[in-house]
Amino acid sequence: MGKKDCYEIILNHNCDLNCRFCSQGDFDPALRTTAAQAVRRIYAARKAGYRRLGFSGGEALLRRDLPALVAAARKTGFRAVRLQTNGMKLEDPALAKRLADAGLNVCKFTFLGRAPGPHDALTGRPGSFKRSLRGLDNMLALRLSVGVNLLITKRNYRGLPATLRFFMRRGVTNFVLIYPIYTGNMRGHLADGVPIPKAAPYVVRALDLASASGLDGDIKALNLPPCVLGRHAAKAVDLYKFNTVVYSPRGLAWDLDENISGSRVKGPPCAACRLKRRCLGLDRNYAELFGWSGIRPAGKIKPAGRGKPLPGYLNAMEACFMEILRQESPVSTRRALQLARRIPLCQDCRDGAGVLTTGQALIKKGLVSREFSGGSYLWRKN
Repeated sequence: MGKKDCYEIILNHNCDLNCRFCSQGDFDPALRTTAAQAVRRIYAARKAGYRRLGFSGGEALLRRDLPALVAAARKTGFRAVRLQTNGMKLEDPALAKRLADAGLNVCKFTFLGRAPGPHDALTGRPGSFKRSLRGLDNMLALRLSVGVNLLITKRNYRGLPATLRFFMRRGVTNFVLIYPIYTGNMRGHLADGVPIPKAAPYVVRALDLASASGLDGDIKALNLPPCVLGRHAAKAVDLYKFNTVVYSPRGLAWDLDENISGSRVKGPPCAACRLKRRCLGLDRNYAELFGWSGIRPAGKIKPAGRGKPLPGYLNAMEACFMEILRQESPVSTRRALQLARRIPLCQDCRDGAGVLTTGQALIKKGLVSREFSGGSYLWRKN
């Protein structure tokens, strides 16, 4: 592949949930990547030039050696080490802290709504919502970069804007709205699915809220063609390269972009679409099951940014800046960049321009002030 960004290791296929939407539902739960295999892959990925490392499953938290594998990834030189999880075991504060101390700095949770009912029904385990929510709060308290994947189903699609608002209020700063792939368990639970054109208006409303709240760069829609997202077409993940290689317990590695490209098909609406050169079309399984009804070619894309922002909400960069100022205030731009390197929450600070832009946004919100002294700006928490 070309650009080398992320290397993801699937540690195991077993899980402590039985999700009705799981795409791995027919995988062998006994298969696992051994610790030795994982460490070899970590070192090989770093040597090959990958910048980020991810661990996933199944449920990777079922691995007792996960903190040691996280530590190996950080020792090898990966600045961003990510965990994809249902998060139930992270309700244990000691485990959450052990992973953070080992060097985990990005944690992605999967939720099916903002209340126990839909979530527990879809995961097949009563109490899973409350446990995962406690895990989410523990990781937020440790100031990690915490994201939420919201899976779109018939049970929850109308509540997507309210669900997004619920997690934003808890402090989450990164989201992926995921339309499921009809393989594995999801193939056997078609009644849980909702046609894309029916769900799309609620996805757009959720994206309106995110855009108005400053999350344009921190929210994406996965497995949804850009034509159904209207003014938010640019947030369709399928328009971009993942630049990711995935290693599985079967001992196989594959390029995620090539894998996705092979699963997409184009249909009648695509010929007249403005985005036909960039868009891969619909997932093959969706097209087989639901057809192309309601899918329209993308027309002229209107600017995003409609919707009312969530009062008092801080995006990832703003939250990181406020964490810096809690540690030291006043602080120069140069010092802010130095402190940002120590904060797991911060993944994007690269230069003074980012500090300046974020600081100005916080000034408008009345949280920060600045003064020019000694040839540089000094930033102060109000």
